[in-house]
Amino acid sequence: MDFPGLVRTGVLPDSPLNRAQRYLGAAYDSVASLFVVTYPALRFQRDAERGRLTQPEQDLFRAAVVFSGAGVDAVFKEAVRAAVAIQVERSDAAREKYVDFVSRYIQEGQSLDARRLATLLTAPSPDGALKEAYIYKLTGSSLQSVDQVTGTLSALGLQDDTTLYKDAKELRELFTVRNQITHELDMTPASARGRGARHRRERSMAQYRTMSHAGLDYAQRMLNSLQSKIS
Repeated sequence: MDFPGLVRTGVLPDSPLNRAQRYLGAAYDSVASLFVVTYPALRFQRDAERGRLTQPEQDLFRAAVVFSGAGVDAVFKEAVRAAVAIQVERSDAAREKYVDFVSRYIQEGQSLDARRLATLLTAPSPDGALKEAYIYKLTGSSLQSVDQVTGTLSALGLQDDTTLYKDAKELRELFTVRNQITHELDMTPASARGRGARHRRERSMAQYRTMSHAGLDYAQRMLNSLQSKIS
């Protein structure tokens, strides 16, 4: 059993993205270990050599999906914390997204939020306060959809990397399955309603491996693209 490596990192040793890269490395090591070390040990306990995955094996690979999804989430959020302020100053596209946020932030319905505006104007650094609010908005919730991924790409000024935008759809299965596992315990709708025997969704090992690797590899490609912008 193996787990494919990721594309070669382009993150430089002194890069602000090093923390995000470390998050990615930790996620990859955990997921690869489940496939390469833990699964063979668990399979060794089987009575039969062939056949569908057992429930303990399914649970093992469910854990791999959760680690992969958490890794993508952590990498994107840390990339935002490290680089969005840089890109707002360097990238016209990133600054446009920032200005859009600011215009919404100081509004209340069709009018200006006078209290919020006064708070900003009297802050030691109004722009710093706004950027902190922007980062909080971008990182305040879990990354759970392709739309959130592409929205973060836009905030980071990666609009010209059309391949990243196109390939973001490859993460849809990872997000869907991760949510089924974390929010529904992977139970089928019929089982959740108490109909029939307890039953949870089952997938092949290849499905688990493909979606887990796709998410982590995509995160590496995003970091490489962002590194090329902030270098």
